[in-house]
Amino acid sequence: MLTTAGIIIIGDEILSGKVEECNFLFLTRRLRARGVSVCRVSIIPDEIDEIAAEVKIFSDRYDYVFTSGGLGPTHDDVTIEGIAKGFSVKVVVEKHLYSILERRYGDRVTPERQKMAEIPEGAQIITSKALEFPLIRYRNVFIFPGIPQYLRDKFNVIENMFTSPSILLKRVYVSEYESEIAPMLNDVVRNNKDVKIGSYPIMNNKEHRVMLTLESLDVAALDVAVDALVKGLGDKVVNID
Repeated sequence: MLTTAGIIIIGDEILSGKVEECNFLFLTRRLRARGVSVCRVSIIPDEIDEIAAEVKIFSDRYDYVFTSGGLGPTHDDVTIEGIAKGFSVKVVVEKHLYSILERRYGDRVTPERQKMAEIPEGAQIITSKALEFPLIRYRNVFIFPGIPQYLRDKFNVIENMFTSPSILLKRVYVSEYESEIAPMLNDVVRNNKDVKIGSYPIMNNKEHRVMLTLESLDVAALDVAVDALVKGLGDKVVNID
């Protein structure tokens, strides 16, 4: 059984194209390397009801949920409030987070700055010497900032929490067009249910026209599927890695 995850990117700036999104790509690659399969990525606006509904759906459906964005002191930082609403809990001020703000700002902890110490009631914080500000976790939901460097720093701290069996991958490069290999490929897919097979055309490459990917948790099943493809494709196989 695959360990599953969903990623929710929160921000009007992403939906409007004002900011280029890169966090989901980072998370997907790093999670996959730890044996966690990202099943869905959703991009939603800075709206409390949208956040509440999406996070609750993802939390019920997947083993882990990762949110990005909407943390901070401004009017559009509503991720904490949205998650709290999704699970029907209150927003509370977390003592350790507030103490960090006091050390940083002294008596200048305004109501806006205090927002950065708020969590959904019952959430935990994950601290590390490597982090200036802790990571917030509510149940199976990890709540990340949208700034890429901050997100990466926080993920590095929790990465070892994910120790699922590795997803094994093989790539088969083919010199024929997809339309030509599709019937044979469909047969291999039908006969290898424990292997996920993808087919991706490659443009402007003289050596191969298609890259086939095969993924499985079972090395024996993966080898059987690769052998079937190689046998079916014959000299159309350019390379395997």
